[in-house]
Amino acid sequence: MNSLDHPSFPNPSTLSNRSIALRFGAIWGASTIFFSLVAFLTDTDPSMPDTGGIKWLYAIVGFGISIWAVVAAIGADRQQLGGLITLGRCVGLGALVGTIAGVIGAAYTLLYVFVINPDFQENMNVAMQAEWEKQGMDEQQIEMAASMASMFTNPIVMIISQVLGGIISGVLIGLIAGAFMKREQPNA
Repeated sequence: MNSLDHPSFPNPSTLSNRSIALRFGAIWGASTIFFSLVAFLTDTDPSMPDTGGIKWLYAIVGFGISIWAVVAAIGADRQQLGGLITLGRCVGLGALVGTIAGVIGAAYTLLYVFVINPDFQENMNVAMQAEWEKQGMDEQQIEMAASMASMFTNPIVMIISQVLGGIISGVLIGLIAGAFMKREQPNA
């Protein structure tokens, strides 16, 4: 009877959530790769400035998958902990899932930019210059904008932003989801 009054819960410090983070981070990262390949094969790459409304579709689907991955990871971790999870563990798990997804996405970005679509940077520059010309920018303004944009289309900057974006997204989603999903151990 005493054990029913004071149920025992697993100690979170002894249960690792790395395998959970790896599973859901890999799903998030793989879905990013899948949608990038679909965009490339259908010539609707959302990173190009002239793709119009399709950007929003890719953004919404990608954001939905990232939310699902972090929320599902938190749910799986909470289940292994006997239904309890702290907000800090939710945020940490979100950061770990986002880091794994970001690293997978960064590795794919290297493959994409140098092997799958080696003309990516040139195509991006041509598309941006055409867009600026449509906006009525003169030659000097286009040149200045192109030099600034080249900093962000550099593969190294893209890789770093992929990883940082995954971490930040994971932390924010983990924080928001954790605020709703946390369950602290009741005081005995």
